[in-house]
Amino acid sequence: MPVETGFVQRLFGTALDELLPGMRLHMRRLGDRRRALSLGGGRVYLPRSFFEQQDPHQPLRLADPGVVGVFAHELLHQWQRLQGRAVTREALGLHLRAACLRRNPYDYQVCADPQQMLQRFVEAGVEQQGQIWQDHVQALVQGRPLACMALIAKHVRQA
Repeated sequence: MPVETGFVQRLFGTALDELLPGMRLHMRRLGDRRRALSLGGGRVYLPRSFFEQQDPHQPLRLADPGVVGVFAHELLHQWQRLQGRAVTREALGLHLRAACLRRNPYDYQVCADPQQMLQRFVEAGVEQQGQIWQDHVQALVQGRPLACMALIAKHVRQA
């Protein structure tokens, strides 16, 4: 829908343009339906509650910071795939290790220095990158942009 397309373009610039014509948002019907899922080819599966009136034919609830953050996280996985990352395989390994070792695959350390934060983003696993991006976008939507994320936003838009 135009609302979601505009949102994607504001966040990613032209970085996802090759996916936008075929990108599809779906309601998650299998597995943990409370969680979002991103698969290759621009397919994003979101919980029913993320859509207006809980109807997947309606726009996403982009005024809700939680919805926006998770949507941005899943979009970043699409971006990662365009950068050549094997997101599904890498995420599966991270989640298996997390279950065995009781480590949070999303956890990262925030720092105030934008250059250091960019370096952490570049070196991070796929889920950490997704969480960093999610935190950045949620802060933007809440009107509290994080200065430490400025170079990350630039990096993602220019890739």
